[in-house]
Amino acid sequence: MSSERGPRIEAGQILNPSCFPPPNELVCIQVPKVFDQVALRDCITRTVVLKKGGDVCHPSFTFEGATDFTIVEVKVISKTDSLTKPGYKKLKLFVKIRYTIHYSDGSEQLEQVDEAAFNLTVNEIYCPNCISQSGSAKTCDNFWDDGRKKKKREAEGSIIKVEALAEAFNDMLNQATGMLTIDIGVFFIVKCECVVQLLIPSYGYCPVPPEQNVTHSQNCKTFVDRKKTPFPTRFFPEQKWNPLDQKREYSED
Repeated sequence: MSSERGPRIEAGQILNPSCFPPPNELVCIQVPKVFDQVALRDCITRTVVLKKGGDVCHPSFTFEGATDFTIVEVKVISKTDSLTKPGYKKLKLFVKIRYTIHYSDGSEQLEQVDEAAFNLTVNEIYCPNCISQSGSAKTCDNFWDDGRKKKKREAEGSIIKVEALAEAFNDMLNQATGMLTIDIGVFFIVKCECVVQLLIPSYGYCPVPPEQNVTHSQNCKTFVDRKKTPFPTRFFPEQKWNPLDQKREYSED
């Protein structure tokens, strides 16, 4: 982007939106649109027997915490249409969360993986059936969104996404036997999405970031020379012109 048009435009939060220039273009993008979302919480108690290390005869266990909470499974057990509100549904979900327990047996630091299963009920969520269907060369019913999100694609094209923030607390441990009891509390957000095309204002493609300074090997001297081979500023194809904008220019002439 040219510096003459105002502030530098890049991703991130902005404090003064009014200082930015009007968008450059209208862009049609295909994205999962969130039609509705519901927040809920649940907590279960887990009992886990910690395993001692190989060379310890008389362990003295110490619980040090639980980390790496990750959603590993989402199942839509049932989806019931509302009798009075079109598009609304009642959902019953099964969500499994995996996490790592950190502890000591008195001799060495150890880790143990455990899983907690939750049965969630969403009393009401707007989740219309997606009208259009899309296909690609490779498809799968379950797929990751990130480390703490997972989606389940339904037959009618809608996507049920579950996000979670989890924590372990109220731990009780028998130091001699390694019997650990902990509560796993989770805040959930359940979303209903459909992949749709949206027309949005845009400032164009994101600018190429500045190239960082690194120490290169002696190979490819021409390529690593920034003067001979400058870093490209375009990573994407040219945008097509908006025909409405072209008509406006002709009418002004």
